[in-house]
Amino acid sequence: MLKAVLDANVIISGTIMSHGAAFQILKSWEKGEFTLIVSEPILQEIEQVFHYPRIKDKRHLTEQEIQTVLKTLKTYGIQTPAKIQIDAIPEDPQDNKFIIAAIEGEADYIVSGDRHLKSLKSYQGIAIVSPSEFIQLLKSRL
Repeated sequence: MLKAVLDANVIISGTIMSHGAAFQILKSWEKGEFTLIVSEPILQEIEQVFHYPRIKDKRHLTEQEIQTVLKTLKTYGIQTPAKIQIDAIPEDPQDNKFIIAAIEGEADYIVSGDRHLKSLKSYQGIAIVSPSEFIQLLKSRL
C-alpha cells in the first residue's frame, strides 16, 4: 500500500472544501487507498491553521469539529516520532517537518502545493507531488 505525507494545506483544504483534489485525496484515504503518515509537528500546524480567523470564522468551524479532524488523523494515520533533524529546505525550515515524517514513516510520497517542497521534486527517494498528481497516481493504481 502507498504511504503518503500530506502537507497541512492539503488536509485543511480537503476538510473545508467539498470538491477538488485535496477533498478527493482525503476521500481516498478514508477508503483505504493509501496510508497517511503524520507527526506531532504536522498535527500542531494543522490545528494552528484551522484556528486562523480566515479559516475558522469563514467556514464556521467549531472547536469540536477541529478536534474531531485532529483525532481522526491521530487515530487512523501512522504517527512518526519527529526525532531526526534535517535541513532540506533552508528557505522555509518549517517545511522540513513533512520530509522528516516521510523519512521516518518510509513514505512513498509527500503531497504538497508548497513551492519550497515541490522545487525539491524528491528527497531520499520520496517523490514530492502536487495534489492533482497524487490523485492521478491513485487512479492509475485502481
